[in-house]
Amino acid sequence: MRSFVLFLLIVLALASSSAADAKKKPKADTPEDKLSCKQITGRMQVQIMELRGFSSRQQSSALSRGIQSGFAATFGNLSHGVDPQGDYAAEIKKLHVFNQRLVEKGCKSYDLDAELNKKEIDDIPAPTILPPKKKKPAAAHNPAQ
Repeated sequence: MRSFVLFLLIVLALASSSAADAKKKPKADTPEDKLSCKQITGRMQVQIMELRGFSSRQQSSALSRGIQSGFAATFGNLSHGVDPQGDYAAEIKKLHVFNQRLVEKGCKSYDLDAELNKKEIDDIPAPTILPPKKKKPAAAHNPAQ
């Protein structure tokens, strides 16, 4: 009897904490067009560090990618890694889009080729290209004359 009560109490405690977690609303991610320079820079740092050394990494064989593709078609959305070159190209394209947004916002941007070619794992990417200088508005007339 005592072990049953203990078991019941544990189940109730787990169920109540799960119910409380289910009621919490997750914080919505900021849409990509509303990100600040600092947020874009942080996302780019993580992405650059993940992509470094892609060409030197051991890639899976065509046979294993084919088997994985068959499983993805049979069981659902398990297609991550089926086309590593395509995934890499999509990530590079996303980095270029983020870099262009940094330039448009007037923030420091990255030299992506240099950052992606670095081999040191401890080297944290940093934006090094200064933003373009803003043009000064031309005066319509000179009030001193």
